Formats: sequence, structure tokens, C-alpha cells
Amino acid sequence: MVRFFRRREVPAFIRAYEAGPWPDPRRLWREVPYVVLDVETTGLDPRRDVLLAVGLVPIEAGRVQLAGRWSSLIRPPDELLVGASSIRVHGLTRAELAEAPPIAAVLPELLARLAGRVLVVHVAQIDVGFLNHALRQGYGAQLRGPRLDTARLALTLHQHAQILGEASRDLPMPAIQLRALAASFGLPVYAQHDALNDALTTAQLFLAQATRLEQQGGRTLKALLRAGGV
Repeated sequence: MVRFFRRREVPAFIRAYEAGPWPDPRRLWREVPYVVLDVETTGLDPRRDVLLAVGLVPIEAGRVQLAGRWSSLIRPPDELLVGASSIRVHGLTRAELAEAPPIAAVLPELLARLAGRVLVVHVAQIDVGFLNHALRQGYGAQLRGPRLDTARLALTLHQHAQILGEASRDLPMPAIQLRALAASFGLPVYAQHDALNDALTTAQLFLAQATRLEQQGGRTLKALLRAGGV
């Protein structure tokens, strides 16, 4: 049964997350703390599919902080049988998921790690959609603070390159796939369909994109949000 909370009943971890504060957009982008997130799910529709795993990597002073990486499997609802197709994609067995904590036990740690940071996601609509669905169902809450989408950043950088004459105007739009974008920057590509690996790939892609935007004159968080905010 879905439970909704009145504001006075909202748990302390939700209130602490919502309190922020969030980074000032006027700050230089390298001075801002970020957290790069990826989730694995049974499908693409949060109304019928569920979260299976989450992984994140923080960024401080323009550098990935591997010591702060974190991930967790998420046990699906008892009534949901994870299909064979999901098992093949993610490599997560039903036995592994049965031993994982439920989403209600994962959210407090997750939000504590997101609090006060700019959230960076690749194709944010999916990841943010699933997390917001879980937060609305459990607590009537949603993700807050500034968010950046590396897929949108890729499109903006492509447009800038054409305007500045750095690329042919006939050059096709960049591929939206995470690994294709990472490869285009000469970045290492990690095993896919693993939340922590994908978060690390996204983090390195984001730093390469932010550096290129900086070279084009966009030095602040505000410039990043204008180019790739969602």
C-alpha cells in the first residue's frame, strides 16, 4: 500500500535533504561539489518498472573522488518477479536482489549523499523519474537542487562547436549513448549496465564536457546549467 505523509510527518532525512543549501550558480564550476548518479531498473517506465540498483560518485574541486563512491542493490517488491530479460541485461540474479535492502532502506543514505550537491546524470529523465516516483510514493517528496544532464551538454557543445567553426556544419549530431560520448572524448569505457561503473563513466564524461565548455568561455555553474541543466 502506498503511504503518503503530511508535511509534519516527513522523516528527518527528507527534511535534512530538502534544507540544502545548494551551490551558488555564480561560483566557478570547479569550486562546486557534484554527485554523479546512475540507476539500474527493470525497464524505462517508473509506473510499472522498479529500481534494482543505484551507484554514485562525488566530484570535488573538479576531480572524481573514488574514495566517496557508493552503490547499493535494491530489492524489488515481493510481488514483482524480475524477468529473464532484466537478468540478462544487468547480470543481477533474483537471489542477489532477494538479499538486497528495499528502496525505503536505501533512500536515507542516498539522499544524504545527494544533499547540497549538483546532481549529474546521463539522460536525467530516466534516473530522476524513477527516484522521484519512489520519493513521491513513500514521502510525497521529490529531488531538489540543480541538475545537469550530460546528454544535453553533449548537444549544446555540438552546437557551440558549429557556431565557433570548430566543426563542419554538416557534422551529424553526437550519439546519445553514454559509451559513444565517452569514446568521443578518448575516455575509458567501463563495463555497462552496472550502476557504479556507469556513474564513473558519466563522471569522467562530465568533467571533459565541463572543461570544454570552460574553454569556450563558460566558467561558472550558471554557464553549465544554461548548457545542460534540466
